[in-house]
Amino acid sequence: MDANNAYEQEIDLKDLLFAVLYKWRMILVIAVLFAALLGGYRLLSTYRSQTSPAALAEAQKSYQKELDVYNNSKEIAERDIDKLTEDINVQMEYLDNSILMNISPYSVWEAKTAFFVKTDYKIMPDMMYQDIDYTDTILQSYALALSSTGFLKTIADDVDIELRYLSELITITSDNKLLTLQVHHNDEETVKAIMSDLVDGVKKLEGQLGESIGPHELNEVSSSVGTVVDLNLAASQEAQQTHMNTLNDSLEQKQEELDALTEPKKSGSPMVSSVKNGIKYGVLGGVLGAFMVVFFVCVAFLMSDKLYSAKQLKSYCNVKILGALPLQNRSKFVIDRWLSRLEGRAASGMDADEYDLIAANILNYAEGAKNLMVTGTAEESVIAAAAEQLKARLSGIQMVCAGSVLQNSEALRKLPECDGVILVEQCKHSAYGEIKAEVEKASDLKKPVIGCVVFE
Repeated sequence: MDANNAYEQEIDLKDLLFAVLYKWRMILVIAVLFAALLGGYRLLSTYRSQTSPAALAEAQKSYQKELDVYNNSKEIAERDIDKLTEDINVQMEYLDNSILMNISPYSVWEAKTAFFVKTDYKIMPDMMYQDIDYTDTILQSYALALSSTGFLKTIADDVDIELRYLSELITITSDNKLLTLQVHHNDEETVKAIMSDLVDGVKKLEGQLGESIGPHELNEVSSSVGTVVDLNLAASQEAQQTHMNTLNDSLEQKQEELDALTEPKKSGSPMVSSVKNGIKYGVLGGVLGAFMVVFFVCVAFLMSDKLYSAKQLKSYCNVKILGALPLQNRSKFVIDRWLSRLEGRAASGMDADEYDLIAANILNYAEGAKNLMVTGTAEESVIAAAAEQLKARLSGIQMVCAGSVLQNSEALRKLPECDGVILVEQCKHSAYGEIKAEVEKASDLKKPVIGCVVFE
């Protein structure tokens, strides 16, 4: 029992691998069978479920719902893209043509003129009722009239600047009885021309507003023309460029969202999808079937007591291996022969040479023995064939061919008469326990085991 346990702990993974590979026919058959069963079942069940009236109606309903969502998302994305494209074009045109956006904020030509508005309004301390002060109304009227579209259109035609770009260049403020006119441009002459038109307009409005609102006196208190640094303009230009970048980023994002939309497709032919599903589960079934065979082969190998290879016999029973010979009924499949060569088993066609080597080993190990018994747990025909070959090569030694000393009483009676024992064992037929018992039987009778001939 201890010897068996020690042997089981020394299982050769290479032998286990080849034991599995030799079962390739079984693995293939079971894999194909499981693939056909599982794949065929899945194909039929899928086809039946997909061709039922309820399934077809549900598929059409689901497709229409997905299509409506897709069309709605596409319409919204295209509308947003059109709007953003229009906004970008407008913003780009503005940045290209706006005079204010193209002025260097560190060198701005500025014209500035201030007017003082004086009315005849006086505070009468002793009177309960006071006259109405129309000063603020007059100032606001000047500012409204000077910034009106009609008035600015006249100036725009005079200096050849579009009205929407001209209005950005003019700033009109009114506060504390002062009317302040301010003009920015990148050209000195244009600044002067615009300011001149504004001043002319103020003078024309003086009489009109005096008649419609109230008498007043308008005096110019300051006037200047020069270059200034306008950091507010720099901030404004940067804000407009940032807005342009934001529009471009939004357009790119919307375009990516539109490109990512995928139009739903109607379900394909039930047969096509069923076949695909069947193939998928067929592959799964084939893998499962192959795994099951491999698992059971590994379990059988680990639990089996049958002789697998000559090297295992040497390590387990501690007997000399005289030689290894191929069985005559070895598989004729090319794959099996290739696996045998790869594993290093005895090759067919070399029997005569191998028997010569076995005979030489017997002469070396027999130490003058004249009577040798050929026994073992291999098939009787295999033992007899080996004995005949050895008799022909060992003329000076008497060879006694007998059956297994464990099962044949005649062989057991002949055992004490021999000088040594030659074992003949057969892979996948002889058992390690039986071979061990044979060795112990010979040892009990003090008969040396010359060695073992293994048929692989």
